[in-house]
Amino acid sequence: MFYQVRYQTGEIKDVAKEMKTGKIPCMDVKDMDEFMWVTKELVKQGVFLVESIPFDKSARNPIKEPEFEFRAAFSSNKPDSNNPIDKDNFMYIDFYFDPYEEKDYQSIFGD
Repeated sequence: MFYQVRYQTGEIKDVAKEMKTGKIPCMDVKDMDEFMWVTKELVKQGVFLVESIPFDKSARNPIKEPEFEFRAAFSSNKPDSNNPIDKDNFMYIDFYFDPYEEKDYQSIFGD
């Protein structure tokens, strides 16, 4: 059986700690607004989103994990023109979004 811990937004320090040890933690977020909030909180832990790298939407199997949204790249140094990104030390988080609930009458009529 496939088992994996998914961190919640209140566990930012634990996520940053895992990333700094070379692991790829998984995190549940509601939507892109909450994702952006998480990235701002990670800055407080010395972890910066690398916006120049596109989100990897194929990092996980979408059949086995339909809630998987994307893998985002982070760095321990702030990406700017004076501070080049160390590509050998990227860190990643796999983000899972809340499943989309369809607003229809399917559950009323069954099937």
